Amino acid sequence: MPGNPILERNLLVLAASDPSLGVALNRTAPAQEVTIRPSRSGLPVPVRAGASRTLAYHSLVDPEREAARSHEASRGAGYVVFLGLGGGYQVRPHAAGAHASRLLILEPDIGFVRAVLERIDLRDILLDRRVRLCVGPDAQAVRDFLLSDYLPAVHGDLRTVPLRPSVDANPEYFRQVARCIQEAIDLVADDYTVQAKFGRKWFVNTLANLPRAQISLGTVPPVQRAIVTGAGPSLELYLDRLPELRRGALLIACDTSLPALLTAGVKPDLILSIDCQQISYHHFLQGIPPEVPLVLDLASPAVLTRLTRSVLFYSSGHPFSRYVNRHWRRFPVLDTSGGNVAHAAVSLALLLGAAEVSLIGIDFSYPQGKAYSRGTYLYPLFRSWEQRLRPLETQFLSFVFKNATIGREQLPDGIRYTTRPLIGYKERLEHSLEGATARVVQLPSLGVPLDLPQAPHPRGRSASPSGGVDHARIRQIFAPGPSRSDWREFLRGFLADLQALPAPRRPAGSYFLELGERQRAVWATLLPAAAAFRERTPELRRDPARLLSEVLDWSATAVSRAVDR
Repeated sequence: MPGNPILERNLLVLAASDPSLGVALNRTAPAQEVTIRPSRSGLPVPVRAGASRTLAYHSLVDPEREAARSHEASRGAGYVVFLGLGGGYQVRPHAAGAHASRLLILEPDIGFVRAVLERIDLRDILLDRRVRLCVGPDAQAVRDFLLSDYLPAVHGDLRTVPLRPSVDANPEYFRQVARCIQEAIDLVADDYTVQAKFGRKWFVNTLANLPRAQISLGTVPPVQRAIVTGAGPSLELYLDRLPELRRGALLIACDTSLPALLTAGVKPDLILSIDCQQISYHHFLQGIPPEVPLVLDLASPAVLTRLTRSVLFYSSGHPFSRYVNRHWRRFPVLDTSGGNVAHAAVSLALLLGAAEVSLIGIDFSYPQGKAYSRGTYLYPLFRSWEQRLRPLETQFLSFVFKNATIGREQLPDGIRYTTRPLIGYKERLEHSLEGATARVVQLPSLGVPLDLPQAPHPRGRSASPSGGVDHARIRQIFAPGPSRSDWREFLRGFLADLQALPAPRRPAGSYFLELGERQRAVWATLLPAAAAFRERTPELRRDPARLLSEVLDWSATAVSRAVDR
């Protein structure tokens, strides 16, 4: 509509925040069935003409009062997803509130948006940096955006605010969107739960490991075949045969399986650990053969590095680990997203170019009610706790049945117990290997069978840790790159970046949006610790800005102590 000042002002504002959407709207004709009708209070309301009735998107009496009532139902949410744009009235109370950190508006019909922008001034909404207007995104795109944009420790709770007339006009679209929003929330919640439990440990352990990481120089050459041993009961079936099975193969022991292997007189070629908790020390009480490299996450407990001279570090997905990898020293990257050491061990085998990977003792279940193979750490630990009224068998049963999601399968040769976390590990491993060209096989076991690809691996090519072929990793050597500086110099620079960050303010989402790229990268290293702080201190959940301030002070103190030790 040439010469329309309302449209021109709206598009001018939109062009500054989302130029591509501004161009698309400028080229789009307004939806002909959408008109604007004044309410009794004098405010314009979008109205859609239908086959049987006319649909008003807001109250034709007082849309602002209606929006205020709607706001009461979702007051306190930090991240708000609006299902439908309408005339924008439902957005303004949230924008004016003290808690709103992010306001995402989903509208499927670009013609509707054009019709609204021609007649209703939405500049106050479009100028708000917290607002993101997404027009016509498919449901999967909404899911992916939330996974990358929603940060619980910063934004707080996420809630959806459906604009009922908009949902009624596009029921199937918003049904799919609602499903994908829930998927995103579930995934973010799972990740947040892990961060809340381990976020502080990841940060502190990585700081403590940097001195040893600087002098780590070991390498592991490429291999053609690899065997990965887990600590499941099925490991017992193969301990006598391992010397024969391992011929010509690299034997990678998950740390949990190490005691059982050593008890059987089997020395692995590599030992892999991913746990950041001190309890992982129990796997090494029998000692580590001096000639066997211990492969550790940068976030592993520093006490493990003192158990052997042969330590190789890798970088995982933890934010501070990635920051170290990007700004100080490159380490091999392993996929630890599966949440268990077996997943990471398969990633290591594929990184080394193995054409065939055999899995032993990776059961993802409790066959016959057994949690681990004999010889693993639980046996001596539980024996030390054994009493007349608390025998070994009782302790193992308590360990198996402590999970609320326990399930039971009756098999021809006995009973197998499963839990939702163990099946989740299995499914994530299977998903990571979709499209893999390596031949990954689970040797016959007592555990839950894995549905793994059986395609042979072409000679001379390797698969990425996520499963797909990665030509950059052909015949890759597992080795760190050169460090850019002394570890203390690196930490001093990181500390200076921490101290240079602007003081967090309310709302925290707006604060984040105003940071530069480097500042956001520094903050990303602290968010797992922020999740841990948020769960330990309930009053911080209501004030993300205060939460961020406390995390910033804590991390700066931790880095300063690491530099001075």
